[in-house]
Amino acid sequence: MTPATGLTLFRGALVGPTIAFVLLEQPWWALACFALAAITDAVDGWVARARHEVTTLGALLDPVMDKLLYLGLFSALAGVGKLPPLGPTLYAVPQLGLGVGTLVLWRRRQVLMARWPGKVAAVLTALAAVALLLTPGGTIPFWLSVATNFLAALYYLWVQTRPGTPAAPGR
Repeated sequence: MTPATGLTLFRGALVGPTIAFVLLEQPWWALACFALAAITDAVDGWVARARHEVTTLGALLDPVMDKLLYLGLFSALAGVGKLPPLGPTLYAVPQLGLGVGTLVLWRRRQVLMARWPGKVAAVLTALAAVALLLTPGGTIPFWLSVATNFLAALYYLWVQTRPGTPAAPGR
């Protein structure tokens, strides 16, 4: 296992404690776990590229761990009343679409690399998570992130279905 893949798996291991601290209404501990997970998300790709160890497994696991982290966090926040119950579901819709697209590309031995709309959506989603953890309201950044995630998913669908658009070669 590469160090970058180890970081990605560590992020996945932080999902449970993040959710638990939200449900126990310990927002600072939840934020600490979430922040550590967010740091590993920022660092794992950099480590993989710097060490020339970019793998198809890492490219597949990275977005899966992100989706688990955010969907778990938003579901827990809905469970304690900081989000309406429909919030996590609406967040999940574009994520599921992206997940299915990722699997289709993976079966074709291709990887669609992250692009700026996805990065903007990721940053807004992280900021929304922090706002929800630390403020009584925080739903405006959340809904903005949901809208941005829908737009990013549509962008990726458009990019992948354009004739002649190559995906990065995979495994």
